[in-house]
Amino acid sequence: MPITRAKKEEVVHELKDKISKSHSILFGKFHGLSVAKVSNLRRQFRKENADFTVAKKTLIKVAFKESGREIPMELDGEVGLVAGYGDELSIFKTAGDFAKKEKGLFEIIGGYFDGKFVDAKDAKALAAIPSREVLLAQLMNVIQGNTRKLVYVLDQMSKKA
Repeated sequence: MPITRAKKEEVVHELKDKISKSHSILFGKFHGLSVAKVSNLRRQFRKENADFTVAKKTLIKVAFKESGREIPMELDGEVGLVAGYGDELSIFKTAGDFAKKEKGLFEIIGGYFDGKFVDAKDAKALAAIPSREVLLAQLMNVIQGNTRKLVYVLDQMSKKA
């Protein structure tokens, strides 16, 4: 059943609002996902301070155009939009983890990160970046390892002197 013009305008207004408030945006294909899995995905995004919205592709394009942004790719198939309001990277990580778990049922196809459009390849690369905590732990490990080596070398030099 077709939706009314008023309903379309309401959907476009809601999408524009989400686009303008978001720090990052992700587009994902979700062909074949059950209602339960879509609900689970929405819950995961809500934990990351994000909204997963399904709307007609033409309405998504209109909302972006009215927001002053473009979607420089073709949206085809069943596409959802994720608007992230917190950490810019978190929605990409959540989507990447979900895509790994649900192979073939969910695919990252692009998005906006740091105010710039990213294609599917770059969006998937963002999803593969370790979390902030993991990166900090890796940095500390490198610093501690180099410090230990320096102390060892200095110790050996003082023994020779």
